[in-house]
Order: sequence, then structure tokens, then C-alpha cells
Amino acid sequence: MLAIILKELHCYCNSTKYRRIQFLIIGVLTLLLFVATVEFYADSRTGKPIDVGKQTYTLFIIALFIVQFWVPRHAVEAWHAEGFQRSYQMRPQGYGQNRALLALTPLAHWKILAGKLSAIVVWTLWSIWLTIPLLALSNYIGGLTVARLVRCAAVLLVNCIFYAFIGVGFALWHTPIRAKSISYGLILLTTFLPLVPVSPFNAIPLFGVMSPLCALLSILNADSTHLWLWNIGLFCTLFLLFFPILLRQIRF
Repeated sequence: MLAIILKELHCYCNSTKYRRIQFLIIGVLTLLLFVATVEFYADSRTGKPIDVGKQTYTLFIIALFIVQFWVPRHAVEAWHAEGFQRSYQMRPQGYGQNRALLALTPLAHWKILAGKLSAIVVWTLWSIWLTIPLLALSNYIGGLTVARLVRCAAVLLVNCIFYAFIGVGFALWHTPIRAKSISYGLILLTTFLPLVPVSPFNAIPLFGVMSPLCALLSILNADSTHLWLWNIGLFCTLFLLFFPILLRQIRF
């Protein structure tokens, strides 16, 4: 499984496309942090009761969450590139060069699937890990506490794994374009549906538990509902339930 992870990360590092994406993510996040700090500080000087550090890092954490919307697209492309689709009609021309090599290895299907998911998650989180120096500035401008940052990091980690899982899952059944469409439809539905001020979406707690955005907002607002724990538990349970189903769909 480690060989799969290293192979995938090596491919990502040699890809100009993925290097540009990571550079763009870091650049935008850095610019957002400093612009937000200046703007909130300027508003506080006008007499408005604004906690500059809290408002700045709340916006920054939300931006980190939005960055993860790239994960399903990345997962679909990475999986279809191996040619694991159930029928040859679903395999685009030129894809699947590594499928024959993986078929000759003694690796079990679960190791291949876990290795692909791990590589996708590690590559995505690398962009977030590079923002740690920016998060450390919270000690100077009075941002979020370390405990809140750790909770947000846990939600982002589990959410990233689940998004990769969704992308790979739909890639096993559908063509790339269709898999991306279904993945983003499901993600946007579960993320923003609980925020709609219409019953029963804002009245049933299960809808809020399914939304990682609601979980992050509960942490940032210091709610006592522990919604983030329920969100992590739900995503981990869904991952364990559907992982065996995906294994049955892998075909060489």
C-alpha cells in the first residue's frame, strides 16, 4: 500500500497542473488572510465592536473548507486514470496504463483502494499543512485558541477523506463527467441544505450533522452541541459501511 501512495504522490509532484493548483491555493489563502486582517482592523478603528483575530481566522477556516471542494474532482480523475472501470466503454482513450501492472502485483484490492484514497488525501492536506505558519500568527492578532484549531483540523481531515471517498465511489460506477456531477451534487446538497431557513431542513438535527460546514460553524461559535463530534462519527461510520461495497466494484 505504501508503494501505491508513493507512486501517486510522485505522479502529482511531476504534474505541472497539480503544482500550479497548490501554488495558487497557498497564494490565495495568504492574500485572503492579510487582506481580511487589514479590513477587519480598519473597521475596528472606526468604533465597531469587532474581534479582529476571531473574524479573520473564522473567514480563513471557511476558506480552507472551500479548498476541499477540489477533492472529488481530483479523486475522480485519479481513479479513472488507472482504468478500474467496470466496462471498457467507460475507459477514456489513453487511460489505464497502470491497470495491467497493478493486476500483476500481489496487492489486495483493499490495499489499492486505501492507497489511492490516502494519496489523494495527503496531497490535498499538504496545501493545508503549508498554512500552519499563517495559523501561528493567531498568537499575535488574538485569533482562535489552539483547541478550536485542532477541532477544526479534525473536521477538515475527516471531511477530506469523505470527499475523496465520494469521488472514487461514483467513479467506479460512472464516466468521469457524470461522476463529477453526481459527486458535487451530493456534496453541495449535504453541505448547504441545513443552512436553508426552511422546515424541516433547519429543524432536524441529522441534516446539521451531515454538513461539515455546520460542524465548523459550531466550533467557531463555541456551541455546546458538540456537532463536530457527531459529524466526525457519522462520516467515519459511513466510510466503514461503504468501503466493502467499493471493493466489490473494483475490476482489473
